[in-house]
Amino acid sequence: MASVNVEYINPFIQASQQVLKQVANIDFKLGKVYIKEPTYKVDQVVVIIGMTGNIKGQVNFCMSIETAKKIASMMMGGFPVSDFDELAKSAIGEMANMIMGNTSTLFSQKGLKVEITPPSILIGENMTLSTSKMINICVPLLLDNGDKIDMDVAFMEN
Repeated sequence: MASVNVEYINPFIQASQQVLKQVANIDFKLGKVYIKEPTYKVDQVVVIIGMTGNIKGQVNFCMSIETAKKIASMMMGGFPVSDFDELAKSAIGEMANMIMGNTSTLFSQKGLKVEITPPSILIGENMTLSTSKMINICVPLLLDNGDKIDMDVAFMEN
């Protein structure tokens, strides 16, 4: 496949840093960014947000149930989250939605129009996702508490 323009990935990273710090007081280090196979296994929680406009595709935020519960708890001011219930799902969906909203704004500042879909949340074991016909870049967000979110950016230029 063709090389990836780093200018397309930086807004996702920048928005993630802003939102995670702002809504959950979470810092992260960037893991090694790599191109992922178009069909791959995912963790127990995946938030999917589609993109249309100059760049079309989807972003999959993949994490374990435990990571999702910890983030939801931090978003709710430390309120304990023992079950990944509707409130916790809503919090995780909103986190991803805010990241993508900020990403969209950063793209618009570069003259690119990117609109996003509402988040869809998948929960399960042994799930497989397929992003065929799109380049799929995995951006590992290594959270300071040792947890990880794989932000998989699958897109094609329009």
